[in-house]
Amino acid sequence: MDLLSEFEAQFKAGFLPDLEQTLAKVQHEKVYACAFGTDSDWVTLFLAVNTEESLARHISSMKEQGLCDTEEDEIYYRWGCSEYQYGDDTHFNHISRLLYATEDVQKYKDEIIRIIAKVVNETADEVFIRYGQAKADITFFVSLTDDDLAEDIENQSVHQMTVPSLAIEFLKRYDGMNQNELT
Repeated sequence: MDLLSEFEAQFKAGFLPDLEQTLAKVQHEKVYACAFGTDSDWVTLFLAVNTEESLARHISSMKEQGLCDTEEDEIYYRWGCSEYQYGDDTHFNHISRLLYATEDVQKYKDEIIRIIAKVVNETADEVFIRYGQAKADITFFVSLTDDDLAEDIENQSVHQMTVPSLAIEFLKRYDGMNQNELT
């Protein structure tokens, strides 16, 4: 089995149980984002989910610590998947081992994103409804945790797995920041 076939099989097998486990934890909150985080070498993979309620708690906590005092900080906490509160017990370790064992795995990044998007898109709306969520209300994207290309990867991937209206809003997430930096 080649890398991409094996990745797809393992991702399909791991995504739904991890998603359902995470959605069960947050079923009384409103999920707004589901990110698939990796690193610049593409040798790790993790699921990160955030809710409006967990975001509000996190921002409040960061403000109390003096770590959130600008709109830019709040935007970072909303979209920075390393700040997300749920998903840290997902079971993608076997996928990370597969990726780590592959030479030059980053050359497959576009195909990996396409496979992740395919699996997300094939996940039935009913899975989300069962836990009080609406798939169409969630922004899905891939992010790099340690790379300047993170925004490009996020922007590329959001189109492939998120409803167009949310994808368009996601692409505007830093617009205000850029205007503030210019003035």
